[in-house]
Amino acid sequence: MSRSKRAHIASGSLSELIERFSQHDVIAEMEKEYQSTPTRLIPTSLIDDTAILSSVEIKEKTVQYFAEGLKEKGLYNPLVVRVQGDRYEVVLGRKRFFGAKRVGLVSLPCVVLDIGDEEQLLMLLADARDQRDNNILEMALICRELEQKFNYPQKTLAVISHQSRSQITNILRVLKLPKQLQKELAKGNLSYGHAKSIAGLNSKEMLEVGNYVLEHHFSVHQLEEYLRKKNHPTTNPRMKKIVIGSDAITIRFADKAEKEAILKALEKFKK
Repeated sequence: MSRSKRAHIASGSLSELIERFSQHDVIAEMEKEYQSTPTRLIPTSLIDDTAILSSVEIKEKTVQYFAEGLKEKGLYNPLVVRVQGDRYEVVLGRKRFFGAKRVGLVSLPCVVLDIGDEEQLLMLLADARDQRDNNILEMALICRELEQKFNYPQKTLAVISHQSRSQITNILRVLKLPKQLQKELAKGNLSYGHAKSIAGLNSKEMLEVGNYVLEHHFSVHQLEEYLRKKNHPTTNPRMKKIVIGSDAITIRFADKAEKEAILKALEKFKK
């Protein structure tokens, strides 16, 4: 892609950007083009992680997979980076970048783009959309940035990401999760289905329920059933209906110890 063409895209209208980045194969086509573009060998020490995604941890098995692939085949696709001051920021190839660092490569072939924040975010959104093992937290962060910094409506984000508007709303909702649970989501210990259900709770319950799900390895269905029973219990363990003769009374106990003591006393009384 020529410098003038990139400049035109970066300064183009919103409709032009939407048309370009809503294409299914836009990132694949870009990467094919970059393979034949002259690259620069840049010291790994001068390259930084993608700033907007730096809080999202890549799964350990993913980093290891890319590291092993680099050992065997080398870096077959260059990284796509942009200049940030006297350093470089990864635009495309974040997993390859961490795999290369794991292997200990001291320099990496890179295509250096002259792009602004908006086009970078659109490239990241299209990339996150098209990945098989996409990270929903990454997509949420990118959508929020486009929404807040560049006033992209959720309807437009839905078109670019090939989602419904309600799905975009749900994706953004995962950012309400406590940071601890966001990390578990990024690592794959919580699924998007888990996150959607937990994000509907109040802030105190989110962490409590999220930790409970992690501890008991709940499926999404088990979580939904747990929340249903939690919100609409059929019985109260601190209440008991006692029948004595033809009369019935319901007793509410302060705690389990009191319940056991009173029931034990009533058993003697009934005898």
